[in-house]
Amino acid sequence: MSEIGIKKTHDNLTNKLIDYIKAQYLAENDLLVDAGEDLLAKKGVLFQEPYIEVTKNYKVVFDGFNKSKLDDERKEILSELTNAKLGVFETPFRHQVTAVEEYYAGRNILVTTGTGSGKTECFLWPIMTDLIYEAHNRTETWKQEGIRALVLYPMNALVSDQLGRMRNIIGRNDDAFHKLLCANGTKRRARFGMYTGRTPYAGRDDEGKNKQLAGLIRKNYINSAAYEELVKIGRIPAKNLEKFADNLSKGIQRTEPEDSELYTRGEMQKICPDILITNYSMLEYMLMRPIEDEFWNKTMKWLNANAENKLLLVIDEAHMYRGASGGEVSLLIRRLMDKLRIHPSKLKCILTSASVPSDKNLELQNFACGLTGKNIDRDLFVIVREETEKID
Repeated sequence: MSEIGIKKTHDNLTNKLIDYIKAQYLAENDLLVDAGEDLLAKKGVLFQEPYIEVTKNYKVVFDGFNKSKLDDERKEILSELTNAKLGVFETPFRHQVTAVEEYYAGRNILVTTGTGSGKTECFLWPIMTDLIYEAHNRTETWKQEGIRALVLYPMNALVSDQLGRMRNIIGRNDDAFHKLLCANGTKRRARFGMYTGRTPYAGRDDEGKNKQLAGLIRKNYINSAAYEELVKIGRIPAKNLEKFADNLSKGIQRTEPEDSELYTRGEMQKICPDILITNYSMLEYMLMRPIEDEFWNKTMKWLNANAENKLLLVIDEAHMYRGASGGEVSLLIRRLMDKLRIHPSKLKCILTSASVPSDKNLELQNFACGLTGKNIDRDLFVIVREETEKID
């Protein structure tokens, strides 16, 4: 049996726990070891048999977005994105199509489907489609840097996971996304970046720190024996690392034209990413510190450049913002709108959560509107729930 099979994993964990108890508590007494042998191996004392839960069988839309309630250009963009396998799911689920339809109908979305249902695609596909659509139809505003999508997570582990997804979708080698983005001759690449406490490095640009960072990049990424495997799982920055490290060795940070990812804080302070992935703690600092003012100045210019330009706010794991922390994040979002000098109508919202009740629509509306600063009498959220098919 495979070493990572469920039965083998269960047996290994059980045996390690039994060995630990014997070594720590019974090793000095042979009588206790003999007496406890059968007891420790008995089901119900230290362990139970594993229960296996399969994921739900979500309803699939086999013709993708072709028959969706979208305009022809966005249908074509989304079909290209799914055909290029830009996402986990080549064939979208019914709730994913519904979420995208409602988003382009101008509504705010709360996706409440289960774990493994592709909630990430419910905001990744709109983000990519928005970028491509703007590059094709609003070429003047596309030249203006600014945050188009702000993806907010409650913890750094989730930020890192999402960054890996971005690297494999927007920064991967075959570059299907950018071929589609630049199909009409657009030259500027879409860029993304993670801005958290883990992003190197705090403070102003420093020659010594740049040289030190060059060494770390070479050690942890370029010269890693597992480089190819790390690329596959999205753990290698989506940029020309050799050139970037060479420039860092000279004491300077330089972003190459073909770089999709902005890796350091200094890069993002100079070149504002289209997609910013962060957490609410860092966002609070960014709204206060002068060193990050260019994020908001450039975003403000972009928002004011065209009436159709709106900031997309994505809040993943929205159920975690309850109580005091929910109140803090709610005020933080209002401060963000105040910093950008925008009305709530210039803010589009997609919230996701697998942990909300299925029969509390009014409470969910109050929660979503309160969290994002929306008016419940005017800006109701569309609650998107899963649709499943029975397996005979």
